[in-house]
Amino acid sequence: MLRKQKGAVLPLVVLMTIIFAILGIALLRLAENEISLTRIDVDKTKAFYLAETGLAKLSETLTGDATINTDEVFEGTTEQGNYQVEFDIIGSTVYAVSTGTSGTVDKKIRVQVSFLAPPFEDAVYARNGSGKNWSFMLRGKGDPVATKSGEKGGRDIIRGNISVDGDAYFFEESSVNPAPAPNIWGLAGDVSATGGISVLDSASISGATSPFGEEPPPVDLTEMDYANNNTHNVSQIFQAAGVTSGTLPSGNELRDIFVINPSNRSAECSSTTGNDYFLEPTKVTGGGSQKDATTPLHLGNERVYYIDGDVWIHNQVTYGFLVDGKVTIVATGDIHISDNVKYADDSSILGLIALGKYDNSGQLTSGGNVYFGDPRYGTMYTVSALMFAGNDFLYSTDAVSRAVGEPTTGFTVNGSFAAMNQVLVERDWYTKGTIARPARYNSITNQWIDSETGTALTSTEITSLRHYQMIVNYDERVRNADTQPPGLPRGGTGIFTGFSNWEEL
Repeated sequence: MLRKQKGAVLPLVVLMTIIFAILGIALLRLAENEISLTRIDVDKTKAFYLAETGLAKLSETLTGDATINTDEVFEGTTEQGNYQVEFDIIGSTVYAVSTGTSGTVDKKIRVQVSFLAPPFEDAVYARNGSGKNWSFMLRGKGDPVATKSGEKGGRDIIRGNISVDGDAYFFEESSVNPAPAPNIWGLAGDVSATGGISVLDSASISGATSPFGEEPPPVDLTEMDYANNNTHNVSQIFQAAGVTSGTLPSGNELRDIFVINPSNRSAECSSTTGNDYFLEPTKVTGGGSQKDATTPLHLGNERVYYIDGDVWIHNQVTYGFLVDGKVTIVATGDIHISDNVKYADDSSILGLIALGKYDNSGQLTSGGNVYFGDPRYGTMYTVSALMFAGNDFLYSTDAVSRAVGEPTTGFTVNGSFAAMNQVLVERDWYTKGTIARPARYNSITNQWIDSETGTALTSTEITSLRHYQMIVNYDERVRNADTQPPGLPRGGTGIFTGFSNWEEL
């Protein structure tokens, strides 16, 4: 009986052994699958972070280099795997697609890459969108000479690069030099032009010259949509407060910055078609000389002021404003500058954008000019700002009549100025009879001519020529996203400002 029972147990043992073996194999395969899935999950995570690493490396590269080649592929390898970043351009929008690879797993991240509009790469930029024959000229000798009415003479100096859609002429002792120290980006003082570049007399260009180049690309200012992309819609703020003339009510954060349609500047206000907004604190301090900026003006930080109308830096008491903050002011009309503007400290920086108004097809219909240096008052010697005109940059143009007039002094810009059309800086004048007229040297005919009529000057008129100095010191802080003012126009592939619209593909 016992022997029979022992015989019956053996098959059972064998069966259980087989079952446990099958279970063991199944569990082993399950464990292997779990390990494989875990490895894939780990690789997915690694690949994702590798893709982010690629974007971080790209950001570091772009921040240190103001220009890029969008055909270039950025690659790198770490202990976790590798990454590859390529550019994808759709219309006028530049994207960066970063692929991280760990094991057999890929992860892709796409971001929109933002760059400042090309004009901010130069100290002076003139696109000449009208297509008219145009030339940019520097000249002058030595230092300015003080007179009873102001200062005359002095050699023109540009510290930074120049880009001109037209011809460029450099005479006498004028010079184009490297950007001011520390010059982190090594800007050598290059000059590029779609026409010829002529360097005569003892004039000098320290950087490279690129004549007969391609026309600079346009900048679509309407894409900025400033009416919505701003921190302060100044016109709406005044409208909401019911203020059509004067200052905002006490307690309003803009009360000490802007005034609208002031009654003591009715001539200026009547010369425009819309509302006029003046940069002006409630307390204006006078004193000092015409070269001073004694009135503090606190603009705030990281602000974009959008103004539907004209903007004026023009006061009847002070010679200028000492501004602090990091802001950009955008006007749908024109911007008029006839007083000094200086920074209160090294962290302050100001962008001035004369946007203008556009029709449904994106064509400029009005405004967009920067009127710079008013000969009626002659109190502007120094302006610290990054100035951008959707249309023209016009030096020494009367704030009321809009007529070009002889200045009383030269000027210094600490920043840059740019125009989508012409940069007209009439600084050479002569006397025709008893009337002051702007003059220009025609290097083709080797004659001085009247800028407006093209008539050659007589020998007597040539002896009456006088020149007014221009100095531009490029502000390289615009090339760093941490120090540039917010809301400057974007486009192209120049100065990197950051990533936006992050998405995983």
